[in-house]
Amino acid sequence: MSSLKAPAARTLHTAVWTGQRMLVWGGVGCGERPQLPCGDGAAYAPDTDTWSALPSQGAPSARGWHTAAWTEQGMLVWGGEEPQQARVLGDGARYDVEAGTWKSLSGTGAPVARRYHSAVWTGQEWLVWGGSGGASVDVALGDGAAYSPATDTWRPLASEGAPEARWAHTAVWTGTEMLVFGGLGCGGPRYCEGGARYDPRRDAWSPLSTKGAPTPRTGHVAVWTGTRMWVWGGASSKCGNGGACADGAAYDPASDTWTPLRTQGAPSARSGHAGVWTGQSLFIWGGLGGAGAEVALSDGALLVP
Repeated sequence: MSSLKAPAARTLHTAVWTGQRMLVWGGVGCGERPQLPCGDGAAYAPDTDTWSALPSQGAPSARGWHTAAWTEQGMLVWGGEEPQQARVLGDGARYDVEAGTWKSLSGTGAPVARRYHSAVWTGQEWLVWGGSGGASVDVALGDGAAYSPATDTWRPLASEGAPEARWAHTAVWTGTEMLVFGGLGCGGPRYCEGGARYDPRRDAWSPLSTKGAPTPRTGHVAVWTGTRMWVWGGASSKCGNGGACADGAAYDPASDTWTPLRTQGAPSARSGHAGVWTGQSLFIWGGLGGAGAEVALSDGALLVP
């Protein structure tokens, strides 16, 4: 990729795909100090191998640990942390690619400030749930809200039946439900067991079966294949390899059952890795290895059903 006009080096940023361009925004590490947050971004066009800066006027304040989503109305950015002041954030903005402008999201009814939360786009609403309400000390949150870009409004998610408060979990959208799994918190800084499914049409939660589920973990990946949620890797006190996991399972919402993913030929144990569903297979790459030390990894594998 060309480096001309590319964003400055950073971590804890977000990236979304518009159908034509990748939009990178925010993060931490802009400047001489590693904790200096980034309040800028850029668009990358693969067909021309070029970068163009996103406007700064009206953009959200500099931050990392936030979430972002691509919708028909543009890119949504919300939440996160301003690390220099150790302050979590509860605001955001929408970027209109065609107009090249930012517009603040309504704060009325928005979730309280948080980081390490999950956010999934349903096609109509942006479901924000869980996370940590603290910066210096993590505080598990067990609430959330749904944002509608069409009306610029928030509505609270039901609390009855919701998963135990947690942060650093995963969430996937099945087409009809949001599936939440894993994370930390759950009555203390510990690994969370199980998860739950949220139906926005009924505004209702129901638990995921725990039979055959992966061991409690965080730093794993979760993808939706079209029929199942695949969970793989992560960090857990119940995994060997210095706390890194080299296993996973597939969850079928139709039958509320888990099936182990095969381990033959699987990548080495890791957490914090990338995982994407290609349409035919799960692509795992990078992350941190175990064996008592966090070692950055530069390998991966494809898991084909």
